[in-house]
Amino acid sequence: MTMKNSAKNDYYIQLCILTAGLLSIIIGMVLGYGVILFYFVVGIPQLITYIIKGFQGTKKSLGYIVYGFFIIPVWISWLVLLGFNNNNDVTNFFGYILLASVFYSPVLALIYVYDSYMFFKSQKQAQ
Repeated sequence: MTMKNSAKNDYYIQLCILTAGLLSIIIGMVLGYGVILFYFVVGIPQLITYIIKGFQGTKKSLGYIVYGFFIIPVWISWLVLLGFNNNNDVTNFFGYILLASVFYSPVLALIYVYDSYMFFKSQKQAQ
């Protein structure tokens, strides 16, 4: 698979995942979960592709770096909260990170999809 095809597939997959995330908000509201499903429906696939892109030999964009800087602590915080759920000092600090991420994660999701589009566009122009 060429880098152009890979970039195209990634962009369209990210766009579908974002759409599914928006639909999950509606489903979550109906089922009584609220918007929390959005964070997992969009966040987990984006984290996986973020890690895959990290191992690729391509130059990393500013959007990619910003996304990683803000989103990696969120997933680390989830793991810490699950592991140290009885230690209030630890869980309070990481809980604040998770609380802040409720507000900035949707913006990061959009930045990530836009960054995928820009990479796809640059690969398309290069060939």
